[in-house]
Amino acid sequence: MPDRNETVTTPDGTMEVFITRPDGDGPFPVVVQLMDGLGMRDELHGHARRVASWGYCVVSPDLFYRQGLKGPLNFNTQGEKIMAAIGGLTAQLAKADVEAALALFEGDPAVGQGKIGLHGYCMGGKLTLELSQAMDDKVACGASIHPGGLATDAPGSPHRHLDRVSAELYFGIADNDAMATPEQMSELEAALKAAGVSNQLEWHPGALHGFMMPSRAELYHKAAAETVWRRMEDLFARCLK
Repeated sequence: MPDRNETVTTPDGTMEVFITRPDGDGPFPVVVQLMDGLGMRDELHGHARRVASWGYCVVSPDLFYRQGLKGPLNFNTQGEKIMAAIGGLTAQLAKADVEAALALFEGDPAVGQGKIGLHGYCMGGKLTLELSQAMDDKVACGASIHPGGLATDAPGSPHRHLDRVSAELYFGIADNDAMATPEQMSELEAALKAAGVSNQLEWHPGALHGFMMPSRAELYHKAAAETVWRRMEDLFARCLK
């Protein structure tokens, strides 16, 4: 499975992009992986390769380049900088970054030029929903995994802005997660229903925020993670192939 790293120049600096896809001529549909707050790292490269093994070109932009933060990051020692970086990463900035990464494939016969899939973890889970709105009919589907901040009191909360979402969405939610409480998820589901967004929101018993990351033994939940992998594979096959 060929991997490569590219750099993209944006108005705000130089962004690194990890790309992986299967062997062969393709064309392979594109899935964009949206990182969590710990930054781009080998673990997320492995996650991208797993998705690529299903028959996709997976694109993973390093979204913290504006702040000069390089993963793997540590919340215990870099928490203030991480939270500032997360807070500064608006949906419009992320959209511009993803579009800059996708421009790498213009005219590439091995890479599909149609609709894309999204998947992301934590911060990236929120961005999955926000980019499904911001990129509207470019996005066929998205998987939002142990996300936070999907339904808050803020006027800009993602659940208040779903009018342009045409993607089919999956939400993988830990059942013990202060960033995705039952009350918040109830608000999200009501908003998705009102907007007519096709979706599945699935609770994972015994799972904690971060349950997809084997490197974090205190959080990783293998049964929940493997269920999510199956849901994602089915979602992408249904929407992208």
